[in-house]
Amino acid sequence: MGLWTPEHIRTLIPSTVFMFILCVALRLVLGKKSLKARMIPFQVLSCIIVIIEIGKQTLSLLKGYDLYHLPFHFCSLFIFMLPLMAFYKGKYSERIRGITAAICASVFVLMLIYPSLIYSASDVTRFFENFFCFHTVAFHNIVMLEFLLIVFLDLHEPSQKDIKPIIVFTVVFNVIAGTMAQLLKTNFNNLYTCNVPPLEALRQSVEASMGVVPTKILYMAIVTVMDVLFVLMSYGIYRLCRAMLSKKKADEKKERELSLT
Repeated sequence: MGLWTPEHIRTLIPSTVFMFILCVALRLVLGKKSLKARMIPFQVLSCIIVIIEIGKQTLSLLKGYDLYHLPFHFCSLFIFMLPLMAFYKGKYSERIRGITAAICASVFVLMLIYPSLIYSASDVTRFFENFFCFHTVAFHNIVMLEFLLIVFLDLHEPSQKDIKPIIVFTVVFNVIAGTMAQLLKTNFNNLYTCNVPPLEALRQSVEASMGVVPTKILYMAIVTVMDVLFVLMSYGIYRLCRAMLSKKKADEKKERELSLT
């Protein structure tokens, strides 16, 4: 399975370009507004995410529920974290925004590197024919757009204080998802088997020599560590993007001030 398929190239590249143009336009319109105003597009998309997820769960129930639709995938986190970031204003709002920014950045980066791991070419071709395919493609593209909104509309200020909550959150999620994957024998977040064929072959060969239980524990530990490192790397990329935009904004402000003197 290649990193990109022709279907991904034809659809993901134009949609990503459109997202950037839209976010630049929204920054020009909302960039100087209050956080409450800047948060509105993010809130709207968060509601859409929840609505289409309710549609997926309802349809799955009607068709005979598929355990794979249970919310123990990494991307299932957005069903909860996006609305939390959008509407929660309590004591832990900054940490929630940091975690949400990090996991959104992770999906954005992975979608640019290996989109066929997230959804298949058939999901793209059947976008208008099958609601589950529509949900898969639309859901992940909305998450990408949400990430760009966080960056371009300054919805969160990155901080070193975000690192510990991000690590703890990712580890706890993997423990829960991994446990459910083993109990239900369902591949949540690649914690039961690996979607990358060469790595799955390696896992199976290790299992043949070490035994099932030790291999599962080792495999879950490796996946968890890799997830933590990837989320932290993505958060670092996010911080870099925010720093570049902040510098540009500061430079523009300085130029305006100099022009007035």
